[in-house]
Amino acid sequence: MRFQLTMLSFWLIGQVVAQVEVQVNHTGNANYPNEPTICIDRQNPLNITVGANINNHYVSDDGGRTWSDSLFTSKYGVYGDPVLQSTSYGGITLLAHLAFNTEKSIKAKNYDFIDRIVVQRSKDGGKSFDDGNYAGLNGDRMQDKPWITVDESIFYGQTYLTWTEFDKLGSKRKKYKSRIRCAVSPNLGETWGTAITISDSTGDCVDDDHTLEGATTAVGADGEVYCAWAGHHKIWFDKSSDRGVTWGTDKVIAQQYAGWAMDVEHVYRTNGMPFLLSDLSHGKFHGRLYLVYGDRVGEDANIYLIHSDDKGSTWSKPVIVHQGSRGGGKEQYMPNMAIDQSDGTLAVVYYDRRNVINNAFSDVYMSVSRDGGETFQDVRLNSLITASHGAGTFSGDYIDIDMYQGKVAVVWASYDEYQKIFTRVGSLEEVMQEPNWLPNQFCFETVVEGNTMHMYMRTTQPLEIGYGYSKRIFPFGRRTVVKTVQVLCADDGTATNDVHQQWPMRARFDQALIVRNGDRIVFQRTEVNNKRK
Repeated sequence: MRFQLTMLSFWLIGQVVAQVEVQVNHTGNANYPNEPTICIDRQNPLNITVGANINNHYVSDDGGRTWSDSLFTSKYGVYGDPVLQSTSYGGITLLAHLAFNTEKSIKAKNYDFIDRIVVQRSKDGGKSFDDGNYAGLNGDRMQDKPWITVDESIFYGQTYLTWTEFDKLGSKRKKYKSRIRCAVSPNLGETWGTAITISDSTGDCVDDDHTLEGATTAVGADGEVYCAWAGHHKIWFDKSSDRGVTWGTDKVIAQQYAGWAMDVEHVYRTNGMPFLLSDLSHGKFHGRLYLVYGDRVGEDANIYLIHSDDKGSTWSKPVIVHQGSRGGGKEQYMPNMAIDQSDGTLAVVYYDRRNVINNAFSDVYMSVSRDGGETFQDVRLNSLITASHGAGTFSGDYIDIDMYQGKVAVVWASYDEYQKIFTRVGSLEEVMQEPNWLPNQFCFETVVEGNTMHMYMRTTQPLEIGYGYSKRIFPFGRRTVVKTVQVLCADDGTATNDVHQQWPMRARFDQALIVRNGDRIVFQRTEVNNKRK
């Protein structure tokens, strides 16, 4: 048996140090924000909009330095999976998300209250949105995981919406299927046509590797529409040459050996679904299609990229995007990407564990290519220790990046006492400057596996750590300290250190942790009720 107990971080000394990333949410764990999306306003790049599950809405009007909190609302309801898309048409920003039909029970196991995909529009740089319109309503079938793309080539304003439809989410019965659906709007999402099914095959409804999920779209230089998705341990591809009216025959363009619902230690689920983009710049690689996805081949979870120069007819062999930590079981996962259409620069963001020993914590990296994905330069984006909420709690299926005329905006989720959303926003040259670690950080996670307590720690300073347990609540009862450990670490902001300790569980006791740093002691009480079998 394995279950998550706790994940906490502490800034052990109250030293004020400027941090490069900026936290956008300031309301504690309200609405438990995760799965963030970000966009740069095409009319005023100082306006940055972020959305996050379930209905969290954040806006900056000073280029990402400060943020305001609010909530997305719609008469059709808002229930997560937000996707933001800024357009060059009159400053309109689009928001696609899941609906919440209040006339249906939220307790329904098949989530049939999520019965359509909603698209809302903003005309003020993402600060406010209308009630929107919807696509995909199809009885009690659940509609999930939308993606939205606007034609910026020749059919201006044509907008494409893709998603997964479930007959009955969560059912293992073979008669219930999943499929990829598409709807088209001729007027930037103001109205939507009838949804059609574009996948030739179907998946199951388990919401796992044999479910068809993660449909993303791109529009080519001649207005052709491309769509890619994952399912059955493969990446699928299809295209339309008549603005989404009809589609071709699905083809497999890559194998996904681990499936899209990848298993990564200490994380609830890591999405390896594909993201698809088209280079519409006037550079050397004009018209090139890029597809990024996650997969595990052997012991490594990696980020892979393929490309096509003939409108999807043939594809390159997969290449690993990140330059560090290939082999040795280091994990890279949950990628997303963006293209700066002013010059064709490609950037991929992902979580990365190259700097940790025990694969319990992650950093956020960006890999940038200026030569069509042939070579990449990696940079770590975070100066704060980044962690997930643990394997027992959902923490989102994606992070996001947007690029526009030399500017880049990245957003990700991290758990530190509560769920937080962070951004890095600036010119590409600014964001490519790797920060030093913020000093005086300490983060730990405790996990029980069977009759063993595991403790994973990461720090940016030297620490002495003692472990104790007591049959009564510490410090009021007797205690026995069973281990004391010295954690060594550089104190110049250039590195972190992590350590893994474990010891046998005792039946029915209160676990206590002592962290010593000079005269400062932090107590964390973890209640455990674990009988030996």
